This record gives sequence, structure tokens and C-alpha cells, in this order.
Amino acid sequence: MEKILVIGHGGREMALVKAFLRSLSVSGVICARGSDGIAELCPCFDIAEDDFTALIELTRHEQISLVVVGPEQPLAAGISDAFAKAGIDIFAPTQAAARIESSKAYAKKLMQRVGVPSAACQIFQDKASALSYVEQAAYPLVLKEDGLRGGKGVRICFSVHEALAHLEDLRVDKDNWLVAEQFLEGFEFSLIVLADGTRTLTLPLAQDHKAIGDGNKGPNTGGMGAVSPVPRVSEELQRLCLQKIIEPVLKGLVEEGHPFRGFLYAGLMMTAEGPEVIEFNARLGDPEAEVILPRLRGDLAQAIRHLINGASPEPLPVCKESCLGVVLAAPGYPEKLTGSPLLPPVLMEEVRKSDDLDFIHMGSEKISEKQWQAAGGRVCLVSASAPDIPSCRERLYGLLDRALPPDGGFTFRRDIGNYAEKN
Repeated sequence: MEKILVIGHGGREMALVKAFLRSLSVSGVICARGSDGIAELCPCFDIAEDDFTALIELTRHEQISLVVVGPEQPLAAGISDAFAKAGIDIFAPTQAAARIESSKAYAKKLMQRVGVPSAACQIFQDKASALSYVEQAAYPLVLKEDGLRGGKGVRICFSVHEALAHLEDLRVDKDNWLVAEQFLEGFEFSLIVLADGTRTLTLPLAQDHKAIGDGNKGPNTGGMGAVSPVPRVSEELQRLCLQKIIEPVLKGLVEEGHPFRGFLYAGLMMTAEGPEVIEFNARLGDPEAEVILPRLRGDLAQAIRHLINGASPEPLPVCKESCLGVVLAAPGYPEKLTGSPLLPPVLMEEVRKSDDLDFIHMGSEKISEKQWQAAGGRVCLVSASAPDIPSCRERLYGLLDRALPPDGGFTFRRDIGNYAEKN
């Protein structure tokens, strides 16, 4: 039996905790640093996610057998290396392997080396060269700041004037690279696998919605909602993505001496020429985790343990129902927040008493026995499960229209799931 430590404090980590609590091979789950929402599910310990010494001490004191990391920051800081040195099993990539997310420039160079399709790009280490390039580039043009940006470091520029104005606010130098790449047209989807070296286990497909507004308009966010499955992606296309994208990247990391262990996320665009990579993440997507993990019917912890032990796990059973989640964001997000609204108790109560609904805390805090308040940009995710996506949308948006007052202060998209269906 496993006793698991989940590291993180957001919606993805709450979804992981719920999944592990459903795993028959798990005897207990704890979380660090956790949140008020996660604390209603399992013990939480107020330890910073980059305090590796304290986290290792906690693991030993609580007799943890497996550590799973949610957020990207500790991965980029080398948490896996620290735990491996301490002799503790951790399902997370090394600092070197996590560069596939922590450095967009590194990821582009890796993809070019192993022949994985992605948008044509230029990489800059000084602003003068970047300014010169955008003045003669074709538009739309995508500008990506290197490093971790919380999902907000990408700007799609539709004119040279917009690109120049955006560059004015950016620092571009040898420590802050800029990737400028061709704009890809098509539909997006997320392919996530559990990996250890070249062995993999594929999770159900999902589709994220990054932009703040309906129709994918406005600035990028950490994700305003997600849906799983993605009916317009065939099984044949999924196999192609595994063969042409996931497998070559994993093999390339092994060749570089940095085999990847953990959740490998590929954000993909289906273009007229075929699937191309938008980005890689070195962890579970958020909010994708919140709609993928509830669909799993197998033992997630056992699958991870099999990978760590060198075995190829059996595919995890997946329920046929769709799952759709909508993020409620605080006013002003993703720019400067302008308020901290209360979550309507009627919303949480209806979710609590309904088997087809779920509630994930992302950036909220409990201020009394029955009152929760926004404590971040993305406050919570509400999800519905149903036989198909239209039924999910009807159930979920009907709930939100009833439970959220017109002046409730929350921002949310009304088109989650619209782009996942077959044409």
C-alpha cells in the first residue's frame, strides 16, 4: 500500500488528491502546502514547495512511499534531484528534463533535433535583434517569453505595431530569451502521458481554453476551462501524435542523458499539414487534470508505481462519460485583480449533493464555516459529467446561471466545449 505526498496547492493538486484517494493501492494521502479546499480531503502541511529540506523531512516523518509533484516551479528548481539524492521515490522529472517546460528555447531546439513538428521560429537574446525581426516578420506572430510564466507569457500579435508595443514592455537578454514563432491555425488539444524513460501510459485527451474571453479572445490565462474527451480527435490521430511527437521527444531526452519521469504534457495544434506542437509541459495540465482524472476508473497510484519499478502498466480504464469544467475567475484577471468576491453557498451546496457535479478549489480561502472567498485569479472550477459534451454544457451552465448572481463578480467563459466536437 502506498502513502502519497502530493506537492502543490492548486486545483490540479486537489484533483490529484481526489484521484489517489480513489486508488485501492493507497493507504493515505497528505499534501504540502495544500489549501483550505484540499484540507477538507486530507492533512495539509504548510511547507513551501521549494523548501526541499523540510519536504524531505516531512516525507520521512510521515513514512511516505511515493511523492507526486503538481506545479512547475519546484520541478524547474530541481525537486526531483533532491528527493532522488535522499533515496525517496518521486514521480517528477529531473531539473534537466523539466527544461522542456522551463525553457521554451530548449524545447524548440530539442524538437528540431529529433524531428518533431512545431511552428517555425527565431530565438533572440537581445532586444535590438528582436525589434529588427518583428519589423519584417509575417503576421500573425506569436511572441513567447522564455522561462516559466504561469501560462501568461505568450502574446499573439496581429500587426507590427502590436508586436513593437508588446516588446517595449519585455526584457530580452541572455538571461531572458524570446521565442518568436509562426502562428498556427487549427484546433488545439492536450495529450498527456505518464512516462518513465521511454515507457508510457496515455491519459484521456482534453482540450484547454487559454484565452480569457469567449471565442478565444483576449489575453492568455492559466486556463479558463477544459473538456474531456475531444471527439474530433480520432484514435488514429492520437496514435500518430504518440508516434511522431511523444516517442521521439522521450527518446531524445534519453539520448541527452535526461530520461523523463512524470507527467509529460503536449499542447498540440491540428493544422492542415497535421499535428504540430504548441508547447510542452513537464507536469499535468491545469485545468485539464480536473476533467481527465475524474474519468479514470483504474488505480492511478498503482500505474505510477509500475512505471517507477520498470514495468509497463496496463491501460487505465476510462468511463465513457464526458467531463466539462468551467473556471470562475476573480474580477480583473489575468491582469490586476480588482476584487475578492464570495463564492455563493447555493452553488457549493448543489454541487455537494449532486453525483454528476464536482467542485475544485483553485485560488480560494475559507473565511467561515460556510463562506469561501476568492484568494487568487482563478478561484475555482465547477465541472459536470454527462453522456456527451452538449449535455455537460446544459447541466453546468444551467447551474451557473441559477447559482451565480448577475453582479456576483466572477468572470467565466460560456463556450467551453464548443470546439471539441467533430465538425
